[in-house]
Amino acid sequence: MVRSIAGAVSILKRQKRPLQILEPRVIRGIFRQYGHVWRDRVLEPATTMELFVRQILEGNVACARVRQIADGAFTASAYAQARSRLPAAAVWATAREVTNQVHALGPRLWLGHRTLLVDGTGFSMPDTPELQAAFGQPGMQNPGCGFPVAHLLVLFDAATGMVLEAWPAALRTHDLKDIARVHEHLRPGDVLLGDEAFSSWAHLAMLQGMEVHGVFPMHHARTPLDGDCFDRIERWPKRKVKPVWLTPEQYDALPEEIPVRVIRRRVRVPGCKQRRTITLVTTLLDRRKYPARQVTELARIRWDAETDLRHLKTTLKLDVLKCKSVTSVLKELAVVILTYNLVRAIMLRAATRQGTEIGRISFADALGWLSRADATARLYDLIINPKRGRRSEPRVVKRRNDKYPRMTRPREPLRKALENQARMA
Repeated sequence: MVRSIAGAVSILKRQKRPLQILEPRVIRGIFRQYGHVWRDRVLEPATTMELFVRQILEGNVACARVRQIADGAFTASAYAQARSRLPAAAVWATAREVTNQVHALGPRLWLGHRTLLVDGTGFSMPDTPELQAAFGQPGMQNPGCGFPVAHLLVLFDAATGMVLEAWPAALRTHDLKDIARVHEHLRPGDVLLGDEAFSSWAHLAMLQGMEVHGVFPMHHARTPLDGDCFDRIERWPKRKVKPVWLTPEQYDALPEEIPVRVIRRRVRVPGCKQRRTITLVTTLLDRRKYPARQVTELARIRWDAETDLRHLKTTLKLDVLKCKSVTSVLKELAVVILTYNLVRAIMLRAATRQGTEIGRISFADALGWLSRADATARLYDLIINPKRGRRSEPRVVKRRNDKYPRMTRPREPLRKALENQARMA
């Protein structure tokens, strides 16, 4: 069996701080900490986790394909059972430990501050009663005609693009509902970037109380109408209505008024000749230390989260997961994040070696190298994507899909209708 994880370890050990977490003895130690006991068998936890990562690297293929990767050393059913025996908490602990080890390889700062991105997205999964009850489905779909969809809040490191943590929840969950979990990963001096959903008064007040900075587009309901270009300090009073995502005690503990900085600038949009107006709200109040131009440039970085989410959902197939129970879906999500961070580690190593930015290293090329590497693999020069700042493309699809109608009724009534048509023919 090709050892892709071993290949990653071999490359990453050439860094000043070796990455030890992926060694089998360490993985077994993590599972023992969570009380997992296993017999001496082929599919013990370290081997099963190795195969689980390989499964994601290959495009989240079927369990039968994993059997082929292992040269038929076990059956597809045996692998599926071994995966189901893994405690979800231990799988997530392994993913978090990998994240911590890999993230330490490449910290980079903005004006002395660690910068993080937060964004929300969603992913789908099979239509089972358990998953429907846990996550729900979009309201525009009739019962039996849709799939469960989960809401996912993700925290990225802006410098490396690595996932620091992710929190799945039911579909109808606001991004701020789990913001307290994000705050647990922040420390004084950090800068948090996000979209306008995170620019509420209560969230900015909480960040100031933690001595953490935020830079967000101002919410459209609050955006001022005066002026085309300004940089000013405003005093925002406390709202009378408590947000639903805070307890009364938490809201009462917030101050009656907070100072915020509002920046409005005309900026050039990549690929367009015209400029557009953006309005930012930030807790970076010192205008000399944090000039408006640099804050505006920093705010652009939040769009990197969209690219990172596309790598997760499209390239690593997070968009539609395969497992049919809540516990299995959570394990599958954890291994997708673990795999994503391993690819990011290879990209970081290649960027350092090739003297370029990590964002220009091809994610797909790094993924291809990792999926085929063994313990003695040499990291060759990966593809460096060209800068396409002035590219402008319409959001249209050229290739036609099959012209089948959408399912608007459950499958069983549709089957009966076909049977009736066949009897009448």
